[in-house]
Amino acid sequence: MWLDDHRFQWAGLAAFASKQVGCGLLNAAELIHKSNQQRNAYQQWERQSSPLERLSPYGSPRMPVPDQATGEGATKVYQMLAKGNTALFLDIWPLHMFYKRFGLQRFKRCLKERAALRGSVVWPIADKVPFGEPQLETVQGFEAIDAGNITKGVERLAWHEQVNILQPAMYNDPMFAMLMRANQFAWALNIPTSSAREIQLTLANQCTVTGANAQIEIFSQQPLANLADPGQRMAFVMRAAQRFDDLLRNPTEKHMVENSIFLVAHPR
Repeated sequence: MWLDDHRFQWAGLAAFASKQVGCGLLNAAELIHKSNQQRNAYQQWERQSSPLERLSPYGSPRMPVPDQATGEGATKVYQMLAKGNTALFLDIWPLHMFYKRFGLQRFKRCLKERAALRGSVVWPIADKVPFGEPQLETVQGFEAIDAGNITKGVERLAWHEQVNILQPAMYNDPMFAMLMRANQFAWALNIPTSSAREIQLTLANQCTVTGANAQIEIFSQQPLANLADPGQRMAFVMRAAQRFDDLLRNPTEKHMVENSIFLVAHPR
């Protein structure tokens, strides 16, 4: 969307955010695979071993409790990230396309009619967020885009997605919120869990980048920072949005950002 129409700057930033969620999915899938391998090996040994072998405390394959607990947590994170990412796309893409084709006035007239599609469209968070619920921030976002106020458009659409959609769908879930806090605590204090990851947005097509000039925005270095808190999360999102805007205003960096989004949109 952003490559086709640069007014849709939220979509450009969201492409990087969605890519970062994909990186989180890959990390969670790796932890799940490790846990499953251990459990499968143990269950196979249990089926094939003799009663005498099963009496030995050292005879079975290792199935460490921390790895199994990590696998269970990773499964929850994987499910929630996948569901949230899918819902955001299903919510915001049609809105952009409708606005682009029919303009602001028809967009505003028809927005409330979207709710009539409930039950007939794919919407993975229906138990948390009603599909097509008209939201003031959505209208404000496209009004700002129409007026040429790209910065306000990004802020209003970011608020809509983070607070109206993701907060009830993901971050109000007690277990998911606890897992995010545990990850932040372990990463910030360098606790050797082997699973904790820095919460960041990398404004490139890679999952992580390094170096003094790395195009990256981190959530927080504080161990008690809470990603599930909408205020803290929105501050992170808006820092990333400002960094994205700054890069687009830099003649050199702009081309690098455009190329990264192209690579995100057209993976090899």
